[in-house]
Amino acid sequence: MRVFPQFNVNPIVTPEQRAEAATRPPAERQAMVRDVLFRSDDFLARLKDIKRFHMPVEGGTPDVGQVGTLLGDYRSGKSFVLQYFASKRPPVQTETGWEYPVLYVEARRDWNSMSLGREIYDATAAAAIPNLSAATINKMATTRLMKMGVKLLVIDDAHAILHDRGQRRTVAMSLVKYVADRRFCNILLSGHPSIEKAMMEIPEIEGRGGLPRFRMRKYDQNSVEDRQRLQYFLHGVDRLLPFRELSGLGENEYVADFFHICRGTIGWPMNVITAAAFFAINDDSPRITLQHLRRAAAERLSLDADYVPFGRGGDRHA
Repeated sequence: MRVFPQFNVNPIVTPEQRAEAATRPPAERQAMVRDVLFRSDDFLARLKDIKRFHMPVEGGTPDVGQVGTLLGDYRSGKSFVLQYFASKRPPVQTETGWEYPVLYVEARRDWNSMSLGREIYDATAAAAIPNLSAATINKMATTRLMKMGVKLLVIDDAHAILHDRGQRRTVAMSLVKYVADRRFCNILLSGHPSIEKAMMEIPEIEGRGGLPRFRMRKYDQNSVEDRQRLQYFLHGVDRLLPFRELSGLGENEYVADFFHICRGTIGWPMNVITAAAFFAINDDSPRITLQHLRRAAAERLSLDADYVPFGRGGDRHA
């Protein structure tokens, strides 16, 4: 059974709340930083897309037999959207046992042709996983999904199997098609945008609903709108962090550096912010400073890097 993070989504608004958060035990503050989730407009838009894919009619029932995709670059926030969605629909215990309204599994590069079927067993807390032929385990995994009351099957990091043109992709997509054909749930595949081309090479999958495509937005450093979007995101993250004072992450003097490291996504800046926040906690600092950001960024530079983000001096938070 998958255990999701206790996402930190509630802004710390008042000075009193900030002071209280800053005095919590180090382990609790560490978890608050690690599990920060700012529900930006982009996040909420993709969350709404998935809700609609799962439940297309308000007050209706979960849709069945459709295959959809959530597409985005690495570190664009896809997994956070999916895990947050799944965490709000946890397994429930009924008179006949556990049911899993939404089943979330993560594909891996080390999977073999039968791994998806076995992962379904493992994700539903099966006492034993059968060691059978690929065709048989696919059929049994589908029966297992039906038995466990799954209404939406989410396969994250689907590029790990779809980039393989061999037996592994063939068997996994056969299972996806078989589940869709049984019409008891929808299937959402999430991964790098390159899986779109791979899916179009499998018309029997694309035809199950026409393959709706939900896309994570990128950040373009040449766009004024995207600069504002990134600042809005950084301000939102700042308000979630357990410090006595705001760190000014979304201020103008930081934006160019965050754009330099973001590679068009939010995940790369979050790598630096998380590490910088840990440095600040260890220093008993009232906020994340320029020095903390510079140190966190410097540790993540490649050997051929010719620019150190946050390397200037004289900042008011240095």
